[in-house]
Amino acid sequence: MQRRRGFTLIELLVVIAIIAILAAILFPVFAQARERARAISCVSNLKQIGTATNMYVQDYDETYPCGWGSQDAGLSMWRVSLQPYVQKYGNPQDPVGYSNPRGNYGVFVCPDQPGSAESYGPTSYGYNAFGGMTIGWVATTPDGSQGAFPGAKLASIKKPAELVSYADAAEVGKRSKSLDPNFDQGGAGWTGCGDDNPGPYSFNPDVWQEDWSDDWDFGVPLQEDWPSCRNGGRRPMPRHHKHVNAAFADGHVKALPSSFMKVKVNSPEDLLHNHD
Repeated sequence: MQRRRGFTLIELLVVIAIIAILAAILFPVFAQARERARAISCVSNLKQIGTATNMYVQDYDETYPCGWGSQDAGLSMWRVSLQPYVQKYGNPQDPVGYSNPRGNYGVFVCPDQPGSAESYGPTSYGYNAFGGMTIGWVATTPDGSQGAFPGAKLASIKKPAELVSYADAAEVGKRSKSLDPNFDQGGAGWTGCGDDNPGPYSFNPDVWQEDWSDDWDFGVPLQEDWPSCRNGGRRPMPRHHKHVNAAFADGHVKALPSSFMKVKVNSPEDLLHNHD
């Protein structure tokens, strides 16, 4: 009779070591593939939002959606106005407030946001309300207590293909993690984000941490939240391998490196302000 020879302990250890090495090589690849898929899904969301915006503009006398709406003036914020134009916006029960349970917001939620629609907020994309997509704050009551950010006219956008309209965005302010040391400082003339300093800037968006939804807008240099140089401001968020997915005023979508926010205001490279 022939005696069968089994695996020796050394051979088993070699096999296990090879499997462990392959796993160590392949698992990061799988993780990157999943992240790439989420980034592509995010691009698809923004493409739908950009297309919906252009449809809205054609239906409403070549006027872009309102940034923040005012019910007394009959205006709704952009994510409410665009719902009839998108295919999958979910079933939000309370699209304006935060006290009631909310459903899935579909295209208004980035797959890479840090929480669910219920725990995070109504949207993980922000509107460039302060860089040219709206005409700015307009009071709608005599005492100025109520108002809105009405949308700008299509003709007022000087370079639609070079102006970001929507982007990955969030409120920045998780104090439990290390944030950009250039924030919480400030002052005129400083290279971080001084009130009258047009840049270029030295802040580092790659270390910003999301705290919650941006709700409706994001700030831009020299405008909303940026002059105060505070970590809790609402800003474009580089969620995807240090890139920000952004929809432009003409409807196209592009992944932008986080450094695009640091350029000099109104320079040829500036994509956050409506300029020549």
